[in-house]
Amino acid sequence: MEREKYIEAVKRANCVLDLKRRIVGVRFLFSKEEFEQAKAEIPKGKMPYCKMINRVMDGEGMKVDFDNFGCFAAARVLGIVELDDWYVSGHYYGRCGLYQDMPTAKEVTGNISNCNHKAYGLEIMPLEEFEDEPQIVIIATNTFNSMRFIQGHAYKYGTHRGYKFMANQAMCAECTAHPYQTNDINISLLCVGTRKSGFNEDELGIGIPLTKFVEMVDGLCKTVTPAEPNRTKKVIEEKLNASGISDVEIIYNKNYGDGMHKYDFAHFKKREE
Repeated sequence: MEREKYIEAVKRANCVLDLKRRIVGVRFLFSKEEFEQAKAEIPKGKMPYCKMINRVMDGEGMKVDFDNFGCFAAARVLGIVELDDWYVSGHYYGRCGLYQDMPTAKEVTGNISNCNHKAYGLEIMPLEEFEDEPQIVIIATNTFNSMRFIQGHAYKYGTHRGYKFMANQAMCAECTAHPYQTNDINISLLCVGTRKSGFNEDELGIGIPLTKFVEMVDGLCKTVTPAEPNRTKKVIEEKLNASGISDVEIIYNKNYGDGMHKYDFAHFKKREE
């Protein structure tokens, strides 16, 4: 994909929505050579993957390998280390207290999305800073913005039936591994570890393959007229104009709810006559 396309998509998303965090890209690096050539800096010490994402959403790009992972659970599902018998058997989560017994823990473990590859590391940066395109885009935002992103996705692709979340391994499995493995969008309610790493109580996570992110933002722009009230349309229009974007059609005094309800009542009344 041409770099300009995802740079433009980030710009448009920030005009249409009030995003508090940067939109992040994740690129898998499959060799030491590829890792060394990646432009981002290596952070000092270890940290959980969700902490890495949090820091990048504040603008700090990084590239990480096994030595930077402070969370083995994330390293496993992202393909940085292989799955081991202790994890696969359910013992890892059987001891954590989240599940009532070992069979439940094993069932959960078996359904957590894993990347079935061996990766050397990851490059994680604000999306618009990538020169070599990433595979996955991650967004963390409030429920309203999440709703609008999903409306943008539905505009392009219709109903998505493949959401998978269990409030566990949110950033690594639900927002990265699952979208990568399925080549499709996923939502995460986040998890305890993610909240401890700096994410707020009212935030959700969305993981999206890069190509579908660009299409989803186009759908987001196409649904401004039917989804937004006039007061919000005015703010969006001003932001678009300030960013030099002139091809997003915004029609005032037109909203799908109002129009549909009026049509429904008129149609029903006419049918009853």
